[in-house]
Amino acid sequence: MNSSKKRFIFASVLGVILFANPLASFSNVSKNDSSARAQVLSKGTEVKFSAYISENFSKFSKKSEWSVIERIVTQYSLSPSKLLSTPETDRVAFLKAVKSLNTKLNRQRGEEAIQWTRDLNKTVQQVQFIWNFDMNSLTPVVFETPLYVAPTAPAL
Repeated sequence: MNSSKKRFIFASVLGVILFANPLASFSNVSKNDSSARAQVLSKGTEVKFSAYISENFSKFSKKSEWSVIERIVTQYSLSPSKLLSTPETDRVAFLKAVKSLNTKLNRQRGEEAIQWTRDLNKTVQQVQFIWNFDMNSLTPVVFETPLYVAPTAPAL
């Protein structure tokens, strides 16, 4: 009886200590990390990004470069797997347009431009990952292994 009381008291004190002083979780640590705040431009954020570009870069938004970016990002948002069928010319045009837009965004001052730059770069990384993904490299490698026969147990 005495040992069960001690166990109960120990467990209670340990529980209070652990819950009263929580460890820093990943979300608390990465709150100030700039890369952790970047979001992929999808599921509605690409519309906000488009509005931001139209408002702040009206000349750029009328160029064909912007239409390429908008088309690829929208396609990524709707169905990322369809990006695999993107022609090579569109891929090159997209990367060139993103480079041009990044230079324009970097000239802007303000936290909003910095955040949109991060979001755009993260989206470009995701798109490039899909484009560079090779299904053939995922095939398992078959190794020829010698047959191992387990020794039989002696009969009793």
